[in-house]
Amino acid sequence: MDTPERNRFMELSLFRLIITNNAADTKVATLIGMNTTMLAVLAALVTRQEVVQAWMVGLITLAALGLLLSLLFLSLSSFPRTSRPARSIVFFGAISAVTGNVFADRVRTISDAEYLDDLVEQCYRTATIASRKFRWIQRAQMAWYSSILPWLLTVYLLSHK
Repeated sequence: MDTPERNRFMELSLFRLIITNNAADTKVATLIGMNTTMLAVLAALVTRQEVVQAWMVGLITLAALGLLLSLLFLSLSSFPRTSRPARSIVFFGAISAVTGNVFADRVRTISDAEYLDDLVEQCYRTATIASRKFRWIQRAQMAWYSSILPWLLTVYLLSHK
């Protein structure tokens, strides 16, 4: 495989990795919506009731804790990780750190091999970011799953009083 073919291969790889990151962001948005809705329902039911029994307080706490923990993990998954290479013509942070003329000069003078190196670095960095995002999302989902049963029981019990 010659350098131009490798460049095309790495451009396609970077594109796929960016789509993977977008999929993670979509998952985050969906889970944030579900978590906040469940917390709002819980808060609405708890504030209109007098909860005195210790087991009920424990159930409410379990549900809320799982949902809040899930929200924390989701926010950690979406925290921007934008450390930038010094001379990339691919990464937005490095592009915006220089003037338009400097960027244009870099684009005009970059060799195929330098462009390939830039693409490889960006693919690796994007893959690392995606991996971290999905790890936090997985933790968020586990916390959310652990809150479902206590939440359902709490909603049922408080809405039938």
